[in-house]
Amino acid sequence: MLVAGGDDKMWPSAAFARELASRRAAAGRTSHVVSTPDAGHRPRLPGEGPPPPSGRFRYGGTPQADAALGAKAWPHIVSVLTGRDASAVPPPEQAGRH
Repeated sequence: MLVAGGDDKMWPSAAFARELASRRAAAGRTSHVVSTPDAGHRPRLPGEGPPPPSGRFRYGGTPQADAALGAKAWPHIVSVLTGRDASAVPPPEQAGRH
């Protein structure tokens, strides 16, 4: 499972994620890439605030795009950790509710 922003300003994470997935496929291994073109270096998972601004690093993306990528990736992350199908994972705003 690889999560990558297409507007990452630290390194080309979307291209790297696709390359890793391709190399794993060539070795008979599966991978799932979750990416959006407008997210930056640091996807924000549900409930996380944006990282503080950095005078040292360029992250790219926007807080909104980074949050959207984190929300898109969330069911897949939970799926990897729990073994449940990603489509069975409740949306982040419903997580923990029974």
